[in-house]
Amino acid sequence: MISGKIPSNENERLVRLKELDILDTLSEQAYDDLTALASKICDAPIALVSLIDETRQWFKSHHGLDATETPRELAFCAHAINQDDLFIIEDADNDERFTDNPLVTEEPFVKFYAGAPLVLDNNIRVGTLCVIDHQARKIDDEQKQLLAALARQVVCLMQLRLKIKEMQDLDKAKDEFLSMVSHELRTPLTSLKASLGIINYKKSDFGEELQPMMDVAIRNSDQLLVIVNDILDLAKMEAGKLEINFEKVNLIDLAQQSLQLNASYIERCTCHASLEVEGDVKSIYVNADSQRLHQVVTNFISNAAKFSNEKGQIILSIENEKDYVKLKVTDYGEGIPLELHNKLFVKFQQLGNSENQKLPGTGLGLNISKHIIDAHNGEIGFESLPNVKTTFFFKLKKYSI
Repeated sequence: MISGKIPSNENERLVRLKELDILDTLSEQAYDDLTALASKICDAPIALVSLIDETRQWFKSHHGLDATETPRELAFCAHAINQDDLFIIEDADNDERFTDNPLVTEEPFVKFYAGAPLVLDNNIRVGTLCVIDHQARKIDDEQKQLLAALARQVVCLMQLRLKIKEMQDLDKAKDEFLSMVSHELRTPLTSLKASLGIINYKKSDFGEELQPMMDVAIRNSDQLLVIVNDILDLAKMEAGKLEINFEKVNLIDLAQQSLQLNASYIERCTCHASLEVEGDVKSIYVNADSQRLHQVVTNFISNAAKFSNEKGQIILSIENEKDYVKLKVTDYGEGIPLELHNKLFVKFQQLGNSENQKLPGTGLGLNISKHIIDAHNGEIGFESLPNVKTTFFFKLKKYSI
């Protein structure tokens, strides 16, 4: 057995890996979706996002494999990070570097390996997106191209993680800085969408089975766009440049549309949602920007779904209060601890609940929502009883000519 060589930029590489602050974190759906897609495209039972530190390879995502790490000296990925292109072993039994490797002779019986290095800026390779099979085999040129494209998407997620972490650590971002970072995030997002374009173009070659995975990848690119737009919105708001286009809006219709638009997200969180209107009326009008109110309601719904218990119920309700109308979104999850109440509307603040790790965000949603409702001269707030229910609400004045 021959272990992978130590890269010439090993010290810089390890520093960059530490800056990612990703080792030993919980699994995240965005990474798991990409390994599932890689497995499907390459028709391989195992796909991994593998990161190489001083002594081990640790798996941020491990599709088809129970293990979360292995020693570095055994890692195929430790070889892959020494080159820019795909590292492919078609038959490990006939390769002197791996023939007596315990990962080959014992579980998981690696016979075929293809790894695309995860290359950050300054040509720093922190790990790989790889696929593994238990029998010797090959992959064709199209599969190689698509595996490399998916690896670039993993890198996009890591770059985004670095950018958000920088902002969270500093928390001194000014309007110009936020705007600059937002535009920098568009570069990896463009790369992500280009990669999806390649996959979408080739999907007919893999049959209808690939379509659900395509939908997953597209959903993740949309999620990145939401994050970028959140940061842009915050920059505009803090600069006093938020545009509000007032019009006559039926709040009941808007609430129904918000539930429909967020139906897939609610389903992913294994929740159910319904609308209740006081007095069973069909219309209650406010003078508002419908797009911005959708943004607020969507944030309330997504937070409720994210922190609800499995098969939890979410109630969106509308109440008349004389000259005002109140929209509420209630969930029956674990609630919000008292010590966190004063942080909920602060930018870059998140609850840090372990259930939130698979559906991560920027911590900007509630802060942006407060800016929007304040711009409508309305009131926004919440009520939470731990392990009973949590309600977020806003109150607006009814429409008048």
